[in-house]
Amino acid sequence: MKKISCSILIVIIFLILIGCAPKVMVPPKIDLTRYETIGLIEFSSNSEGNLEAYITQRFIEAMSEDQHGIKILELGKEDELLAELDQSRMGPEALAAIEKKYDIKTVITGILDLSEPSSKVDLWGSFTDITVSTEVSAMLTVKMRDTSSGATVWSASSRDEREVSDVGFFGGIVHFDSEDPDRAYGKLAEKLVRDVSEDFRVTWERK
Repeated sequence: MKKISCSILIVIIFLILIGCAPKVMVPPKIDLTRYETIGLIEFSSNSEGNLEAYITQRFIEAMSEDQHGIKILELGKEDELLAELDQSRMGPEALAAIEKKYDIKTVITGILDLSEPSSKVDLWGSFTDITVSTEVSAMLTVKMRDTSSGATVWSASSRDEREVSDVGFFGGIVHFDSEDPDRAYGKLAEKLVRDVSEDFRVTWERK
């Protein structure tokens, strides 16, 4: 019994020592400050409404959170940019055209893939007290591409499923159009964006 108590005490002391160990800042895995200007195309998705612009803005905030002074050139919606460049898809030729027109070497693109929303009905006490919630499964994939070669130099993805509001599903398309995006689907966007932007942010490790 004493041996067991002693072992537990050692473990507790060890955990306390770990908890007291100093934290050391680890720089971002990708230093964005070495790029003169980064082009960013508004993320696309299989949805309609204001979610695409909202999650793109959240991503910009996350990637510049710990890397102050980086230059981000917002290039707008992908379909409008392609039409402007007289291109049909965001391939090597389109990236080369972006480099020529905007004099940038790096472009970030993102795709948000959403599932059909599912409804959940909760009964509380009686059939007169009913709560209906809507859940959406989403996957965000973001790539950094070299405009000279068209090659992908970095990529990250994140998947999450959350309860959201102000969302509909009509004709096979997920519709987001909320006057208050933070309340309606802010938590979903937060999780996806924080995950994919991790390589751009400072982390802390105990030594």
